[in-house]
Amino acid sequence: MTCTEVRRNLALYLYCELSFEEEETVERHLDGCAECREELARERSLQRAMDLTFTEPSPELLASCRREFDQRVAAESARPSVSTWLRRFFAGLAPYRPALRPLGAMALLAVGFLGARVWDATRSAAEPSLLRVRSLSPGPQGDLQLVLEEVRRKAINRNPDDESVRQMLIAAAADRSDPGLRVQSIEVLSDLAKRPGDVSDVRRAMLRALAEDDNAGVRLKAIEGLRPFTGDAETRRVLGAVVLGDDNAGVRTSAIDMLVEQPQADSIGTLQELMMRESNPYIRHKTRDALRLMNASAETF
Repeated sequence: MTCTEVRRNLALYLYCELSFEEEETVERHLDGCAECREELARERSLQRAMDLTFTEPSPELLASCRREFDQRVAAESARPSVSTWLRRFFAGLAPYRPALRPLGAMALLAVGFLGARVWDATRSAAEPSLLRVRSLSPGPQGDLQLVLEEVRRKAINRNPDDESVRQMLIAAAADRSDPGLRVQSIEVLSDLAKRPGDVSDVRRAMLRALAEDDNAGVRLKAIEGLRPFTGDAETRRVLGAVVLGDDNAGVRTSAIDMLVEQPQADSIGTLQELMMRESNPYIRHKTRDALRLMNASAETF
């Protein structure tokens, strides 16, 4: 091939779209042509910049979405369970309505008194609470028995090194209802993983998030947090499974980078198998480069 023909095919070469014979021809030309090697380096830099460009949502947007989600969940969960049940309950009491009027008056007084107590306690403690009526029934003395459920939120300030805080963070990292909270928890756990001492529980939490979380953003954060454990056999095993099985190209790419940071023989077979399976041209290119850095063939035998 001439220089013009080689440069016309550099993009296809980087994305592994050339035939085996064409690829060998291009590589032979590159071995003897410094100008085409420089052009290849420019093309590779351009493609990497384009493939790795992404837009990350601002923390303000995530916080706003999280607040709106919490409000809607609270409204939807509270409204039907109380109003619908009460409507059905009092509809069933319709034939006995005249006899139960005194009971209704007493119930209103009791609810008003209880509501005032709850409101006053909430205001004095400055802690928001959610009060739900779970059930109610007439009492033996003509009174009304209400079964209430109260959830009170509480803010605490503690050192991240506190063992109880660590366990709460590990639990929050597995909270399926809030991916934003899981991302934040993994970020803090990543910082804890860099500190001296036994952090095996933190490592296991991040491995669990990487292997099981259904949110790609959480899995990416988990990969970053596992960086201090790249030499660990279990961590490399999970990274290998992610490389071969994750459905997100960005997650697979990050896992490949992690495996290559500390090249070990146990990664060669995984990367060779990935070359046979992978359809994404950029990932195939990265995998081929990784195998070359490890002095390994891109083919399996």
